[in-house]
Amino acid sequence: MGVNQVRLRLGRPIASELRGAASVPFGHAADGGMHVSGRGFSEVTPTGPLTLWTGWDLRKGVPEGAAKAQPFGHTEGVATDRYELLAVAARGFRPPQFLTVLDLSEQLEGEVHELAAAGANDEVIRQAWSLAYRQVAATEPRKSAPFAIYLLGVDPPPDATDEELEVFNDFYTNVHLPEVAERRHALRAVRYELVRALKPPYQGAPRFLAAYEVDEAGASNRRHVGPPYSSGPEVWQRHKTPWRLWYCQLGPELG
Repeated sequence: MGVNQVRLRLGRPIASELRGAASVPFGHAADGGMHVSGRGFSEVTPTGPLTLWTGWDLRKGVPEGAAKAQPFGHTEGVATDRYELLAVAARGFRPPQFLTVLDLSEQLEGEVHELAAAGANDEVIRQAWSLAYRQVAATEPRKSAPFAIYLLGVDPPPDATDEELEVFNDFYTNVHLPEVAERRHALRAVRYELVRALKPPYQGAPRFLAAYEVDEAGASNRRHVGPPYSSGPEVWQRHKTPWRLWYCQLGPELG
């Protein structure tokens, strides 16, 4: 698999780039609560569009399958990836049953609050959380929609220095991301950094996401096989992975 290795550097804060939203320090929600691990003062320089990740759950008493007929997370004229939970590979975390992913154009970033709740049917489905992340690295451009994604939430050590975070991000992007993508036979892998927790999960939002896009064969073989992954620098060895989630594509929505 060809990998476009992207060297990351620490740059200016990116929370203030979100048009139409109050600027808050990285790692803090608009209500002043802390929702993200990490020091929150040095961000990876943004290199991609803003992506809106929203989790959804069926309301009590609603039959299974009802949500599939609802245009939850749908925005007219905007392609939306919709996923259903396939498996959880971590304990102590209850992920939402459904997930929508919108890659926003620059013109739509100012409407992120409205887009976060778009298409929800209050009697059928409820929004569990909504998070805005900025793409910071990808192994390659998307060529086709994946059958499923392996979604990992990653937090660096909360006491990491700026220099350590630079080492952390360099290893994550240029070694670990392509290494996992190759072992998982992923179509591609993408890294994201949290910009804003519009509606944070009850346990908080991870600072970084990694989405490994796979085909049906990759989704059916979810266990890691082969030698251990590279151990990496000391700061990487102290990271936490609160999210290890598998979601299966429901099919794109396009208005």
